[in-house]
Amino acid sequence: MVFGTFPVLKTDEFILRELTDDDIFALSSIWASPLITEKLTTGPLSHDQSVQMLYVLRSLWDNDAGIRWGIEMAGRLIGTCGFNNINRSAKRAELGYELDVAFWGHGYMRRALMPVLDYGFNIMRLQRAETFISQDDERSAILLTRLGFVMEGVLRDHSPTPKGFIDEKCFSLIKSDWQAKN
Repeated sequence: MVFGTFPVLKTDEFILRELTDDDIFALSSIWASPLITEKLTTGPLSHDQSVQMLYVLRSLWDNDAGIRWGIEMAGRLIGTCGFNNINRSAKRAELGYELDVAFWGHGYMRRALMPVLDYGFNIMRLQRAETFISQDDERSAILLTRLGFVMEGVLRDHSPTPKGFIDEKCFSLIKSDWQAKN
């Protein structure tokens, strides 16, 4: 079951839109950055791997497995965010995101994720959003806490990486907490 036309979300700062083939150079640059990928399970991606990742993210919508928006600011793609691993019967999904390093430290991701979380809870009718971050990803921990997520615990050897398995912190946000905060 696909939701219909890919939803475009607009704020005063951003257009959250469907990713296109034209985004590959910006995405390839983001996904090649060790500062970004050291916190992900993939490691830095080559251009060809970035092309493959773009198609995976775009296929989420077509396969009703998730939704990934491109974050466009002033005509430039600066990152992506959205949901994957949707479990419709449990009404939960996993939140994922990344932002070009040049845009870190300005609150952009927090402000981009707010309409995404609204969409997840109000349109997708999620009960729970969850995400898993590496134990040393303090930037994400701060971001998630500011959005109202709660750390539930540490999952040992949770995800494989090019360097071996890593422990990850699990954060969650439930609908009633989001609604009470917003």
